[in-house]
Amino acid sequence: MTGFETASLAIAGANALASITAAAGIWHGIRTMVRANKDRAVILDQQREADERRHAEAIRAGDQRHAEAMQALADQRREAAGQRRALEALITGMETMIERTAPKPRPGAPAE
Repeated sequence: MTGFETASLAIAGANALASITAAAGIWHGIRTMVRANKDRAVILDQQREADERRHAEAIRAGDQRHAEAMQALADQRREAAGQRRALEALITGMETMIERTAPKPRPGAPAE
């Protein structure tokens, strides 16, 4: 074998080694990207589940606050109705007391 053939064979071997190294690097990079994508999918699923839990908790808390507000409003309405009835009874009692204790009009006296 001549020096030229040996050099050509060495260059071809070096090119083959470089190609194998590049292919291995690409394969490793793709494998790493696939693994990272799977890990990211798991993390995104966990985040989605956490978001859904927080959303459900917020909805429940909002429903609870709404129920409490509606109960307070109903209590206020009942209390206002009771106060209105008490006021009407007081007014009726005062009118009755005024009618019973007012002086009787004198015959022939001008009406006030």
